[in-house]
Amino acid sequence: MRAVLHLFAVMSGLKVNFHKSELVGININQSWVQEAAAVLNCRIGSLPMLYLGLPVGGDPRRLHFWNPVVNCIKSRLSRWKSKHLSFGGRLVLLKSILTSLPVYALSFFKAPSGIIASIESLLIRFFWGGCEVNRKIAWIDWEAICLAKEVGGLGVRRLREFNLALLGKWCWRMVVDREGMWYRVLTARYGGVGGRFQSCGKHGSVWWKDISCICDGNSSVLGSWFSDNLQLRVGNGVTTLFWLDRWVCDVPLCEKFRRLYELSDNKLATVAQMFHWGWDVGGEAWKWRRRLWVWEEELLEECRLFLLTVTLQVDYADAWKWTPDTAKGYTASGAYRLLTDTTQINDQIPTKLLWRKDVPLKVSVFAWRLFHNRLPSKLNLFRRGIILPEARNCVSGCGCHESESHLFLSCAFFGHLWQLVRNWLCVHSADPSHILDHFIQFGSSTGYGKSRCSFMHLIWYATTWVIWKERNARIFRDTQSSHLQLLENVQHLSFWWFKANVVSFHYSFYNWCQNPLLCAGIG
Repeated sequence: MRAVLHLFAVMSGLKVNFHKSELVGININQSWVQEAAAVLNCRIGSLPMLYLGLPVGGDPRRLHFWNPVVNCIKSRLSRWKSKHLSFGGRLVLLKSILTSLPVYALSFFKAPSGIIASIESLLIRFFWGGCEVNRKIAWIDWEAICLAKEVGGLGVRRLREFNLALLGKWCWRMVVDREGMWYRVLTARYGGVGGRFQSCGKHGSVWWKDISCICDGNSSVLGSWFSDNLQLRVGNGVTTLFWLDRWVCDVPLCEKFRRLYELSDNKLATVAQMFHWGWDVGGEAWKWRRRLWVWEEELLEECRLFLLTVTLQVDYADAWKWTPDTAKGYTASGAYRLLTDTTQINDQIPTKLLWRKDVPLKVSVFAWRLFHNRLPSKLNLFRRGIILPEARNCVSGCGCHESESHLFLSCAFFGHLWQLVRNWLCVHSADPSHILDHFIQFGSSTGYGKSRCSFMHLIWYATTWVIWKERNARIFRDTQSSHLQLLENVQHLSFWWFKANVVSFHYSFYNWCQNPLLCAGIG
């Protein structure tokens, strides 16, 4: 064994470090393993073990099999202090790092529902600012957060659907990459019929059973989503099985005409062979184990009707097509969009206007929560039993209950800020009592041009953000600002947001305060 490894080092130039290596014996006497390890001067390992970052030799259906993945996420979270991060920062880390850590394992193994729940629990706790000891309120359901931004969510991945999309890549490769070494290994291990894999029943590995369930559509999760979107485009018919493949109707002919298939002597014949032999009346393609009965002859005639319009293209090979994207074929991202495309679009939230490049992400997340009425206003805190009834009043001292519509629109103090902002912009508009109506009305107060609405929405975001910051300052720092100070804060925020995203912007802050519409190029 040492000579083989030495020869490998000479041929490849990769020297084996025996001090970092482990020798694992499978169905081998332990004494022999100890002697071999002493000769090789390496350690003795045991199953399950980590190989290329994946656990090998364990049962992925067991929860302890996924402990390395869960511990990796926990160790990463322990280095971050979520309370010092804004919602925008947490969302970036959540989408770019935390949901990517288990991808390698999820691309090989199907995770149990308990592990999916455990990982998502860690992600939920981190997003809302909690930790393992202290858990914060989850103001919005996780399913809503995992929706795409276009339908009112934050675009965080759903791990269960993403796991299936990654495993579906193996199913796709089984139909388009039949010349690879890995395909021949799996065929030799599990067997095949006419170049197709066979179902292994109870004797296959857990990995193979999970892959087979996705291919055949026997999984209890999301049904036959893979096979329903897989289409065989017949060319010359050389690689298409006449009875076993779905090529002329939605189901294979062996299922539609099960009786004929059971009597046929050409069960593994291809379409090209059957066409060459002739599938017309009296053709040699129809060979049976016995003479057909009258009702079986009628069934055969019905089968011929399916084949009347079939014409083979000799110059083109057969090809498998992924119907959702026939140009690129199967991709994990495309399959994930297919699996998560089960919710209705929420037309109430202006998603195209919500996520803007000229507004900080934390402000966009704040506005997203505001539109969903999920900010920790005093009325919402009271409804969840966090504060007492007498603590529901607005921080401005107006005596009304602090709901979101009251705080941002109808409060005697904060509501006056909108009039000051309109006077600064030299525009006039009404103040609807609903947050979303106010957003739309304010955006169109200078006209319905795209640039005009975009600018006014920028001012709207700055104003609501200033109101919320002032509300928190009065509660947690016991400080107050006047109307003119709040207006100056709105001017300052909007100036820097606009300037950071317009390269040719050369106006000063003084010019911005004097005539913002002219500075924005819409005056």
